[in-house]
Amino acid sequence: MFSILLPVFVASFACVEAQHGSGAEGTEMGPVAFLWPPDRNWTAQGDNIAPCGSPDGPSNRTEFPLTQGAVALTIADEAWNVAIRLATGNDPRTQDDFVDDQVVSNVSEVDPGHQCYKLQNLEGMTAGMNATIQMEYWGEFEGENDGKNQSFFACADITFVSVSDFTTAVPCFNVTSDEFEAPSPSNTSSPTSSSSISPSSTSNASSSESQSRGSGLSTGAKAGIAVGSIIGGLALIGVVAVLMLRRGKAQGLKGKEEYELRAKSLGEPRPGGDQRG
Repeated sequence: MFSILLPVFVASFACVEAQHGSGAEGTEMGPVAFLWPPDRNWTAQGDNIAPCGSPDGPSNRTEFPLTQGAVALTIADEAWNVAIRLATGNDPRTQDDFVDDQVVSNVSEVDPGHQCYKLQNLEGMTAGMNATIQMEYWGEFEGENDGKNQSFFACADITFVSVSDFTTAVPCFNVTSDEFEAPSPSNTSSPTSSSSISPSSTSNASSSESQSRGSGLSTGAKAGIAVGSIIGGLALIGVVAVLMLRRGKAQGLKGKEEYELRAKSLGEPRPGGDQRG
């Protein structure tokens, strides 16, 4: 009986250990992940291990343009010293396989949201060449490593194609999720937000979407984790703005009607008095 229960206990213990908390960040992805190109399957027990933070090797490769290519990141928590490197070949296995020159200028800090970065220094690449994009960064999970930063890794496997053959619509945009301040009904100024959005390049949220591969999150699920609070904040601001607009319009019509009634009464002759032109 004991010999039967022991493997079950060990498996259950391993499942408990293979996560960094109870939310989507820490059980389905690290603080930062590739939104595009899709990264390798994520595991909590491997995300601190170079070079790719995953026990899986290359599987599904994504076509990547030789010029003007970009990576899109979904960011669930603050991270620092983000380095993005490139290794050519079919299956880079060591940190030394990734070139010292970063293909994205050094990123000192990222905040929750989405960020998009164009790749540089791609001289010598040709169509049909396989490569792996690596991301290394510092982050932390509450209650781990005495509150100190840890190094995290993620990799996305690609195949270079000519620009004329590249037809994918990349989800490339920049959104930083700060606190949204919804206007109060007494405030007549335009609603403002500390969020910045540009067409070029978060609280945790669960997703019911099917997973794209392995036990990793789908692209839509990763996007939802990073910007769920942003959408909620914008929706709240929109509702308040519409209500304020309707209220102002109603007050304006009421004032107009009162003015017209006063003007009409002034123009009518008073009983027993002279009518003046």
